[in-house]
Order: sequence, then structure tokens, then C-alpha cells
Amino acid sequence: MFKVSNANQILFLKNNLKDIKNGKDEDIQSYFLRITEIKNDLFSIGEVILDRELTLTTLGGLPPEWYVFRTTVLNDD
Repeated sequence: MFKVSNANQILFLKNNLKDIKNGKDEDIQSYFLRITEIKNDLFSIGEVILDRELTLTTLGGLPPEWYVFRTTVLNDD
């Protein structure tokens, strides 16, 4: 049976993932690591994030200087 505590954890982690942004002083590796940690935390409580959703979230959190990269990846889809 689905527990309320898991529902709260899922909601909390999904909100963190939705709102994630690459910080001004953060290197890209740290940004990817934060995303991976949230994905793994969700997986550990039985919530799977689709690759497409994770990719779009990751690209959406990149700063403006990553515009060309983001556009290139999205156009290859």
C-alpha cells in the first residue's frame, strides 16, 4: 500500500527536481550530480523518472549561456 510518508517524499523530491537550476557559481558536474542524487532518491522509494522528463528538466535548468547546446539537443530529438 502507498504510504503517506512516501507520497510526501515523492512530492518533495519532484518539486526539487522541477525547480532545479544550475547555480551561478556551480560547475556543470555539480549540477548533474544534484540531479542524479534526486533521481536516485526517487528511485530508492519506488518512483521512476522517465529519461525524457529528466533530460528536459536538466536542459531547462541550464543557464542562458547554454542556449546553443540546449537548442541543439532539443532539435535532435
